[in-house]
Amino acid sequence: MVGYDGSELSQRALAVAQKRAKACNAQLHVFTAGGDVQSNGDKVKNTRLQTGLKDAGMMCTACGIECQMEMSDSKLSAAEDIIRYASENDIEEIVIGLRRRSNIGKLLFSSTSREVLLSAPCPVLTVK
Repeated sequence: MVGYDGSELSQRALAVAQKRAKACNAQLHVFTAGGDVQSNGDKVKNTRLQTGLKDAGMMCTACGIECQMEMSDSKLSAAEDIIRYASENDIEEIVIGLRRRSNIGKLLFSSTSREVLLSAPCPVLTVK
């Protein structure tokens, strides 16, 4: 499974997940935690995420990898949603992008990557 939001970092994570899925002849779950759509800004973000997810699916198909695309509309945080999906689908490995943050940034902002690393029901591979 790869957590995907269309960012450059998640595109790198997708490339790594594709290589691993192809090597193991495994199905790749591409998961986007879209969140609940409440405002116009959320709708724009949601449309961007849907487009990114569609593009990720085309990249998997082009590489000959069976993939399952999923965009959640849960009100959970992205980390909680990734963990929930992994648990419910018996995911064997999660691949996520990892941003570098300053010490102050770590104090001020929660980290989706950190929460997934600490709470996932399976091994987590981080890509930077």
